[in-house]
Amino acid sequence: MDKMWIFTVLCITFVYPYRTVYAECNITLNMFGYKEALCKHQGFTSIPEDLPPDIKKLDLSYNRLTRLDDNGFHRYKYLENLIIDNNDIRLLHTKAFCGLSLLRHLSLSKNYLNVSESYPQGVFESINNLSVLDISRNMKTPDSNLYKIPVGGLSNLRELSIDLMFNATFGQHFKKLYNLQKLSLDYCHVNYIYNETFLQMPVSLKEFHMTTCKNFVVIEGGVLVPFPHLRVLNLTNSNIHLTQALNILHPFQNKTMDALLFRGITRPDSKHSIDPVILTPEMMKYAYTICIKTIDLSENNIILVKNKSLVLFQRPECFESVIISANSFSMDGWEVDFVLFTFKMINIKIIDFSYFPLGFKNPIFLNVVTRDNFTRIEEVQGKWARQANTMAVLVPSQIQFLRLTHFMTEFSFLEIKIRNSSLRHLEISYLETDFFPLITMEGFNSLDYLDLSGISSVKTIGEAKIPLLIHLKTLILKETNLFNVLQTNTTIFFFCPNIINLDVSYNYIWKIRSNSIGRLLYLKQLNISHNLLETVPDVVTTFYNLVELDLSHNQLTTIGKNILDWIDTMHKKHGTFEFYLSNNPFICSCDTTTFLRWILTTQVTLDENGNYSCLVSSRNSINYTRNVAENFHHYFVDCDTTVWIKLGISLLATLLSSVLCIALLYNFKWRIMFFFFRNFRRFAEKGLELTFDYDVYISYSDDCVTFVKELQEKVEEEWGFKVCIEDRDFIIGESIAHERATSINRCRHIIFLVTPSIVKNEWTRFEIERAKYEKFSKNLQRIVVITSDITLDNIPVEFSTIWKDVLLIQWPVEKDAVQMAWQKLRLWFF
Repeated sequence: MDKMWIFTVLCITFVYPYRTVYAECNITLNMFGYKEALCKHQGFTSIPEDLPPDIKKLDLSYNRLTRLDDNGFHRYKYLENLIIDNNDIRLLHTKAFCGLSLLRHLSLSKNYLNVSESYPQGVFESINNLSVLDISRNMKTPDSNLYKIPVGGLSNLRELSIDLMFNATFGQHFKKLYNLQKLSLDYCHVNYIYNETFLQMPVSLKEFHMTTCKNFVVIEGGVLVPFPHLRVLNLTNSNIHLTQALNILHPFQNKTMDALLFRGITRPDSKHSIDPVILTPEMMKYAYTICIKTIDLSENNIILVKNKSLVLFQRPECFESVIISANSFSMDGWEVDFVLFTFKMINIKIIDFSYFPLGFKNPIFLNVVTRDNFTRIEEVQGKWARQANTMAVLVPSQIQFLRLTHFMTEFSFLEIKIRNSSLRHLEISYLETDFFPLITMEGFNSLDYLDLSGISSVKTIGEAKIPLLIHLKTLILKETNLFNVLQTNTTIFFFCPNIINLDVSYNYIWKIRSNSIGRLLYLKQLNISHNLLETVPDVVTTFYNLVELDLSHNQLTTIGKNILDWIDTMHKKHGTFEFYLSNNPFICSCDTTTFLRWILTTQVTLDENGNYSCLVSSRNSINYTRNVAENFHHYFVDCDTTVWIKLGISLLATLLSSVLCIALLYNFKWRIMFFFFRNFRRFAEKGLELTFDYDVYISYSDDCVTFVKELQEKVEEEWGFKVCIEDRDFIIGESIAHERATSINRCRHIIFLVTPSIVKNEWTRFEIERAKYEKFSKNLQRIVVITSDITLDNIPVEFSTIWKDVLLIQWPVEKDAVQMAWQKLRLWFF
């Protein structure tokens, strides 16, 4: 027994740790067939020694390493990529990377390595083939300024990321980085950069990135003189001020640069008296002489451009991307010069001129990425150039991605022409303009993405401003008031018969006619979220290729069986279907049994895992659909019993009703015959149609005159109905009672505005009685009661006899709720 106990202890001590460490790392093969070990978030305090020896990438980020000991990686001699970010490393031993002669990429970012103390001499000797070294975000505080990092032997290093310390002294060993191409300065602990700061850096540098200086930094004019071959200067989001950034360009006069990235470098600063930017030719004098491919001056608080300062560049043919969005200057007086200048930019692909002239919330900027000395834009945005005829503009044929968004302007042209274009992505959204120009396509076009969000669909689709787009695959129409067009057009998407993705969210849609959308045979994704739908439109069942339907944030209380069956059919046909239903006011009751049980059995992918909040009718409480469905008999134990009881009562009532009807018919057969004869004759004399002089009669008291005026403008001017109100339409000199009775008789509907003063208003009671009479006479179609600042208990009791015929709206205070109330009122009038 003692020997067995000792053997067990040995197994636990030696074997168990080996298997645990190995099991917690994810060993995968990359696309080239090389092994990678991903060991993040494992709590390691030392380098695992049981991983496959032939791995080429090892990621030990987010562990608890505090130091790297000698020969810790000797087993992994084939490593090419080593990542040890987000640990607690404070010390590197001299032979920490011994044996890693093939290592190309080393990242030690976000640790606690001090630039003056943590790097012993010779620590990088065994990895002299290193190409990328990232030791940034280690200096949390500006404690040191002398860089004792032995990088002299890294002659093949091409990219270096490091923190920038106050009064930084790099040392002559940095001069030996003969092949260094890219320098990225991360944690920025400086408020002054001198001409001598980078004198000890190699002259081979082509990219300079400093993007994290949050405090204002004063920069001397010759700070970039040590880098005569610089091609990319990226100061994005560093607090420098545009004036200083333009001033340090003088070493590059008459040279070529791939990118000048100065986005967001001018910020308000009361301590340093930072003023908004007024751009002048004197400020731009160095930039004018440079052949620039990409320039980004966005979000720099430029409020004025003097003397055409943005169109005086000497080498316009060099430009490929010009980004000047999110500023506040006007082009008045030099807009023609700007248009003419665009013709000189013969290689231009992108002009970003969005978010003007106001400061929009959360603007989206273009990201300029540089890799291997190649500059590209992750999100391309363009702008058209004017033709000589100011009535139309021609989109340059070389642009592939064009975006003009969040812009306030008054168009001086009537047409946008796209001729033999490579344009594939067109976004013209959220424009504040007096009218929307006509879009025409001539020759070949390959447009497959169109976004017209934020522009009234009446101006675009309603006025037929969009041409036939047979290649269009994605159409975005958010916040376009599409409900207006859905009421008038039979097929509103005739111009894009082949779309795959359609987004009509945020449009106040409460119904969709079966013929309003048309035959979209290839539609796969449909987003109708954030609308007012109370039922799923039947038109969706005509989209036979649909695999994704978003109905979240509507007014659905349940999903009908026909829709559920159709969705299951689509899932079986395509092998997948995604259905989004969150944030709907679902009801869990005996009547919604089919939907609740479907949630548990369906193979369709549901958002929130099908667990939506719902009102449990039997308990008047809020629960979740999946909980209720799984315990249905607990919540609705009497559902099946209720069905049989209802059936029995129905049969009994039918039998009694039949006997009663037969008895009445037999006993009063002559009276019944006379009644029908008299009413038939009266109906024939009166005519076949009722006529009304007004659509709505409004009953109100003195304390809601202001709301009456607003209601009148809404109903008459926006909705096109005719309103009858006392102060305007009553004939002077006639009896008040006669005028009220006659006016109600001549109206199709009546609205009672119930406020606190109605209790004392005798004429309101008269109007209620008259409304009863007209309702019982079948002349009055709708009785709407709108309450404000009054409880239901204080409403006049005269309403009680017709309460079942009353449509009630308790007028809200919140802006969003008021909009919903208007929509509900309008819906009742149709």
